[in-house]
Amino acid sequence: MLFALQIAAAVLGTLVLLVTAAFVAGRWFFLDSTPDEVHYTTTEDGWRIAILRHRAKEPKGLPVLLCHGVAANHLNLDLTPERSLARALAAAGHDTWLVELRGRGFSHQPRLFNRYRYDWSFDEYVEKDAPAAIACVLAATGAEKLHWVGFAIGGMIGYALAADPKQAPRLASVVAMAAPATFGFQRKYLYAWPLRNLRWLKHRFLMRLIAPLAGYWRPKLLSSPENLQGSAIRRFLVNAAANFASNEMLQYGDWLEGDHFRSIDHRRDYRAELPKIELPILLLAGNKDLLAPPPAVKDAYDAIGSKEKQLTIVSRGNGFVSNYGHLDLVLGDSAAKDVYPLVVKWLAER
Repeated sequence: MLFALQIAAAVLGTLVLLVTAAFVAGRWFFLDSTPDEVHYTTTEDGWRIAILRHRAKEPKGLPVLLCHGVAANHLNLDLTPERSLARALAAAGHDTWLVELRGRGFSHQPRLFNRYRYDWSFDEYVEKDAPAAIACVLAATGAEKLHWVGFAIGGMIGYALAADPKQAPRLASVVAMAAPATFGFQRKYLYAWPLRNLRWLKHRFLMRLIAPLAGYWRPKLLSSPENLQGSAIRRFLVNAAANFASNEMLQYGDWLEGDHFRSIDHRRDYRAELPKIELPILLLAGNKDLLAPPPAVKDAYDAIGSKEKQLTIVSRGNGFVSNYGHLDLVLGDSAAKDVYPLVVKWLAER
């Protein structure tokens, strides 16, 4: 009996220490990033979605809607003033908006005593959240179209929107950053079984736990070690991380295991729809990116049917300041010099 009590006390003490450590890390690395405006809209299945706005001093052209990557919130693209694609676009004169997909940030999140659960998939992003965000921005600005700029999953959502005859007329162009359409290359170091069997895990808490140590050990899967300071990684993990949903994890496992890019119910084959895209589209990839390696992004480029398409591999060998992995493509030390101007130029020409 005494031994059992000792075990229980040890487990309880460990949990208390972990929660305390996560709380302290959250407060120590907290960022107060304030947009000019926060708008809300409701999806057709009842989720409140937040869309944050950075106004341009002298706005020009159509509004731009940015979408973050997987398991992240809007700070993925607006971490600090110097690491913010959103602020760079606003400074260049674009009315810039950032959507926060369901389950994170200012949008509805599952809680113990509310009706929301971690049960959505990539398909809800494409068919519910993104259309609602687009409609909100167009209604607020009076514009008929907007530019979609997405990072990673945000870029893949852009592919699906641009191929959809209902959504494509509301888009002027798409920028897809680090957005693959095939997963055969990634299977060398990513595996489907953890996604299927650990889908109950809420990794946002874990990210806060490891944040104080992050940056001293720099996994190449996350970024190119030469191009992202440890302090930026720590702030990203604490402030920008969001939980996966269980069906989302199952779906990504299916993509990895069978090299698919399709809906969870196999109703839509997003990769097979790429030839339907006729909008102007810019694809960007980092030469050292392991999550979206250049061949996987080029696969999307080759399949896209648009006559006006461009693929740029951002690397030192192609004349840029740095080599780029995944996260540093938008938050890297040199991203403001190398990457942001590519997006600004693309939008200015359209």
